[in-house]
Amino acid sequence: MRVLFLSPVVPWPLRSGGRIRTFELLRGLTQIEPRPQVHLHCVEDPPPEPEPSFEPGSLVHTFQGYARSTAPFSLRLNSPPPVRWFHSGSLRRFLNDEARWEDWDLVHLDELLLLPYLPQELPLPLVVHHHKLDLDLAEALGQKNSVCSRWRHLEQAACSRTQHHVVCGREDAQRLSARHEHIRPHVIPCGADTNAFRPEERQPVEGRLLFLGSLDYEPNLRALEGFLPRFQAARARDARLHLQIVGARPDARIRNLIGDGIELEPDVPDIRPFLRAAEALVAPLEVGGGSRVKICEALAAGCPVLASSCAAEGLELVPGEHLIVISDQSEWPDALVELVQAPDAARSMALEGRQRIRTRHHWPALATRLAATWASCLQDPTENTPSS
Repeated sequence: MRVLFLSPVVPWPLRSGGRIRTFELLRGLTQIEPRPQVHLHCVEDPPPEPEPSFEPGSLVHTFQGYARSTAPFSLRLNSPPPVRWFHSGSLRRFLNDEARWEDWDLVHLDELLLLPYLPQELPLPLVVHHHKLDLDLAEALGQKNSVCSRWRHLEQAACSRTQHHVVCGREDAQRLSARHEHIRPHVIPCGADTNAFRPEERQPVEGRLLFLGSLDYEPNLRALEGFLPRFQAARARDARLHLQIVGARPDARIRNLIGDGIELEPDVPDIRPFLRAAEALVAPLEVGGGSRVKICEALAAGCPVLASSCAAEGLELVPGEHLIVISDQSEWPDALVELVQAPDAARSMALEGRQRIRTRHHWPALATRLAATWASCLQDPTENTPSS
């Protein structure tokens, strides 16, 4: 199976959940026999810096990057802002003028952003991968009607071109299917590298809470802004509680939140030392969807997790058995105080959670599911042109 894999970003360095998800799925595909032949074409800005001792040739059959460039006026006028941001004229020309389609069996589109690049008469089956449902996120964030309308149009265009869509969880599959009844969503949740993330070396610091995430991502910013008053209420009851915020590219709004009992660790090269030292990971997301990599990695490392209902979506985990789920923001102070005063229950859950990650969220197994999705897309060519 020869796959043209199109991504709006180079999936390394591993500094965001989306990049980690794509990288780990690609790496998992290398362990499959027969190994799919993946040809990775990405928009790059700036040129990527490979991870230490990592060469793209060990991950994919071929790799080609294309420089980001200013989008043409028509694309700027009619597309959501991220589509315009990740534009590459050279990649668009390649796909419309130079591509040798006979060299591949299938096209995998990693996010909706590059859909406008594809020729209208695509001669190959198409699979679209939604790291999140962009329309749902735009509406939840209260973005302008014009922006939501553009996402709606792009999603409709994707669903009119293929029935085969990969999503991160059952909830996203239900939402997408409710809007487009003819599609076939394939659920491939997020995972963790259970060899790299292990619990043996954990030395938790009493009361230390850890927040992980990209610190320029609006749902994460809102999550922290909503969580901190609850954290401070809990800390007023038990001064041992303190919060460590770890993530890349901290927005000025994050820096303004730093104060008593709160510290910022920006742009760290490796999150594992922070997971080893944390009493628990907190995931107070109230808006968003898609990747939940940090929860999987925390549990793989044996670190307890306290998550909002929104943050826990898309994972095959059981509340109260593998992690603590906070169904209402008002519950955070009591949960945090209970954690620091009686941590054993949360620690036991984390070990059960690690076993669940090993059986349900191990990246090589998830990559096998992606390969099966590609195979199902190829089995019946008539399924790749949905009826209107």
